[in-house]
Amino acid sequence: MPADSEFSMFNEKGEPLIWFFSEGSIILHREKDDVLMELVSAPTLIGLANVFHKSHIEYRITTQTDCQGFSLPVTQAFEAIEKNKLWQQACHWTTYLLRSLEQRDANFVGATTYSQIRATLLLMNSWSSDLRARTGVINFIQKRTKISRSVIAEILSALRKGNYIEMEKGKLKSVGRLPTSY
Repeated sequence: MPADSEFSMFNEKGEPLIWFFSEGSIILHREKDDVLMELVSAPTLIGLANVFHKSHIEYRITTQTDCQGFSLPVTQAFEAIEKNKLWQQACHWTTYLLRSLEQRDANFVGATTYSQIRATLLLMNSWSSDLRARTGVINFIQKRTKISRSVIAEILSALRKGNYIEMEKGKLKSVGRLPTSY
């Protein structure tokens, strides 16, 4: 799957899908408001919760880099989990995702504008340098938080002037020790 390919969480029959990616990085967008929910690197499994409870919220997957992976209808995935007695692994993965969402909510729900930008910069700093080189900082933060581009640019400019972050051609090179407040 080449970079910048888009995939639905449903097949042509309208059945929910589970996606498994063994290589590459993907972006998960919420369709209704085009919010960038998460950028995830392989290996990863997207849509497992649909085995337990179908979501009415629609998402779109975009490959950020070249990827290897496949999708299965939820019913087929359920049968494979049942047949191969993979419920413990499914539970562990679901719990891991729950904790990831919990962490994201702690960084974004009720947080100040600066705190959201700071959390996103720290997340981006944890990525590989190749992934950071492909991702525009302002665009990523704006899609993830819906904070205005001018406010993001103002805060990034102040962080660059204070030597807290290093950017080159709009891409994040490194993050130092960021102040906790702005």
